[in-house]
Amino acid sequence: MSRKTAVRIAGAVLVFNVLLVGLAIRAWAQGATAAVAPGGMTDAGLKTIGAGLAFLGGAIGTGMAQSRIIAAVLGAVAEDPAQLGMGIFLMAFPETLVILGFVMAFILR
Repeated sequence: MSRKTAVRIAGAVLVFNVLLVGLAIRAWAQGATAAVAPGGMTDAGLKTIGAGLAFLGGAIGTGMAQSRIIAAVLGAVAEDPAQLGMGIFLMAFPETLVILGFVMAFILR
């Protein structure tokens, strides 16, 4: 990927995030002035969203970490097979993020 393409993608992501935050603020502002209708957003609904985000953050973090760790472990094991034990530990270690996210989802629920 060229630098120009990377800058364009980063700019598009930045604009998307700014628009998303702007829309979220407007939605929350409208919700603050209006009465909550039956079946509308309640504290239980917000807790459920928070629980989902806690699990999502852990899963995304684990995926990003493991994608790089596994590539490094494969390279290290190819050079020195004695590194396999440490490599397995390093591949399993990021899974704690998913487990913690799962636990937080139940705590927030």
